[in-house]
Amino acid sequence: MRKILILCLSLCLFMLTGCGSSKKVKKLTPEDIKTYTSQMKKDPLSGDITLNGIKYSLPVKAQSLVENGWKFNDYADKGKPLKNYYYTDSVYMDDGKKGEDTRITVTLYNTSGSEVKFDDAMLGAIKIKNIPDYKNTVVLPKGITLTSTYDNVISIYGTPKVDYMKQMGWISYSISDLGKFGQELRIDFDKNTKVIKSIYLKNIPK
Repeated sequence: MRKILILCLSLCLFMLTGCGSSKKVKKLTPEDIKTYTSQMKKDPLSGDITLNGIKYSLPVKAQSLVENGWKFNDYADKGKPLKNYYYTDSVYMDDGKKGEDTRITVTLYNTSGSEVKFDDAMLGAIKIKNIPDYKNTVVLPKGITLTSTYDNVISIYGTPKVDYMKQMGWISYSISDLGKFGQELRIDFDKNTKVIKSIYLKNIPK
C-alpha cells in the first residue's frame, strides 16, 4: 500500500511539474513565414503584423488580441470607460504570467468622439523587444522577422526616412509626422550583430 501511495505521489508531482512548465519557444519555419507573408499587404506601413500566426491590421480593437489569448498586465484603466481622446502608449500585454518572454507593449486610444466601453478601445501601436528565449513569433510584411538584420530590412524595404544605424542603431520608415498619430515602423538593431533588437509599428489615423 505504501509503495502504491509513493508511486501515486510521484506521478502527481511529475504531472504538476509538466503542467507548470513554460510555453516552449516556437521557431518560425520558412513555410510559416511564406504563409504569413502571403496574408499581409506588402507595404511595411500598412499596419499589418502577424503575431503567433494570427494577422492583425492596425488599428484594431484591443479586444481582438484578448480573444486570442493576450492579457493586460497591471493596467490601471482596464475595464473602465475611456473618454474621447484617451491615449496611452505604455500598456503591457502578455500570456498572463507577466514575463518579458511573452510581453508586447501597446498603445490604446479613443478618437471616436465620445466615451466608449473599455472593450471598444482601439489598439494603434505595438512594440516588441527581441530578447533571448522570446516566445512570440513575429512576422512583418515581406517576411521580416525578429531574426532579420539591418541589411535584410534595407534590401527588402528600401531606404528608410531616418537612418541612424551608425550613430544610434535604429531606422524609421514613416509617411507622416503627427506626434501621437500617423504611420511609422521603427526598428532598433544590435550595433554589433545588426540583428533586430526591437520593432515598433504604429498606424493611428488623425
